[in-house]
Amino acid sequence: MGAQLRVDGVRHHRGGHEVLRVDSLGIDGGEQVSVLGRNGAGKTTLLRLLAAAETPHTGQVTVDGTGTGHGGIALRRRAAYATQRPGLLSTSVLRNVVLPLKWRKIPRKQRRDLADAALRRMGVAHLAHRHAAGLSGGEQQRVNLARALAIDPDVLLLDEPAASLDSESRLSFLHDLGLALADRTTTVVHVSHRADDALRLADRVIALVGGHVRQDGTADAVIHRPADASVAALVGYDNLLDAQVRADGEVAVGGERTGLTWHGAPGPVTVAAFAIGVSVWPAGASGVPARVERVVPGPGLRTVVLDGGQPILASIPLHAPAPAAGQHVRLSIDPGLSRVLPRSKAASSGPPQSAACSRLVRVGAAITP
Repeated sequence: MGAQLRVDGVRHHRGGHEVLRVDSLGIDGGEQVSVLGRNGAGKTTLLRLLAAAETPHTGQVTVDGTGTGHGGIALRRRAAYATQRPGLLSTSVLRNVVLPLKWRKIPRKQRRDLADAALRRMGVAHLAHRHAAGLSGGEQQRVNLARALAIDPDVLLLDEPAASLDSESRLSFLHDLGLALADRTTTVVHVSHRADDALRLADRVIALVGGHVRQDGTADAVIHRPADASVAALVGYDNLLDAQVRADGEVAVGGERTGLTWHGAPGPVTVAAFAIGVSVWPAGASGVPARVERVVPGPGLRTVVLDGGQPILASIPLHAPAPAAGQHVRLSIDPGLSRVLPRSKAASSGPPQSAACSRLVRVGAAITP
C-alpha cells in the first residue's frame, strides 16, 4: 500500500515572499491526486516538500506519520520524483532503469526482471539497448517514468512530466501512464497547469491558486461545481462574465436577463460558461445582445481584447451557418454548461484553456444593436 501523506499548518517562503500556505491536506495511501494550478501557484514547491527535498518554514509534512524533517533520506528512498526534464544518465536505456534498483541492493536477477517489466509498461522495452541520448523527448520521458515505476515506490511525485511533449505524444504518454498506474497501490501526486492532464490522471483534484488550496474535491465536483471564478478558469471554462443578480434572483449580463438564477443576495456575480454552452441567435431573438468581432475556424483560438463590452467565446458546429464579423446577434447561455459564482477580485480568466468546438465565434457582449 502506498504511503499516507499529510501537510498541516505549512507556510513556506522564498525570497521573502510566502509561496505556499496549506492549513490541512491529507492524501490517503494508494490515492492518485492531481494538483492543478497556473505557473507560480506553488505546485512544485508542494511536491518538493512532499519529497523531503525541502523543509517548510512553519508547519509539518508527514509520510505515514513521520515528519520529513526527521527521516529525510529514508523517506526519499520510498519516493520517486519525475520532472519535465527526464535527466537520464549517459548510458543505455536499460542501465538507466537498473541503476536505481542496484543502489537499493536489489538482487541482480530481480533487477533485470523489474526493469524489463517497467519498460514494457511504458511501451519502450524495444529501446532497452539504445543509448538514452539518442531518444526523442517522448521516449526519454517514458524511460524516466519506467525508471520511477521500477523501484515500486510508496510515493510517486510527477511534476508535469508531459508538459514538454507535443500534443500527440502527450496524449499517448498520459494514456500509457494511466494504464501503468491503474493496478498499483502507489500514492501518486501529479501536478499540472493543464486541466485535461490533471483530470486524466486522477479522480481527486486540488486547485492551487496563489499558493493557497482553493478547492479540493473529486474531478467531477471541481469541473461542475467550481468554488469560484479562479477555479473555473483553471478547469477550462472559456468565459468569465461580469453579471448582476436582480432582486428576483435572476442573473443579468450586460443588463439583459439570461435565464440563470442565483439564490444568494442581489449584487455582482461572475457567470462561468463553456463556449459550447453559449448559443448564437439572430438579432431579433431574445437574449444578450452582442456584436461578432471575428470567426476563427478550427479549435485553435487566442483571446482577442475588445474595445467595447466584455468578451464572450461561443461555439457553433461546422454545419451551422457562421455569422459574419460585425453582425449583431443575440446570445443564450445554457444553465447546464455554466455556473453562477461569487465575484472574486483575484480571478483571472487568462487564455481559453478548452477548445472542444469545431468553430469558435468571438463576440462582444452588451453591445446595443
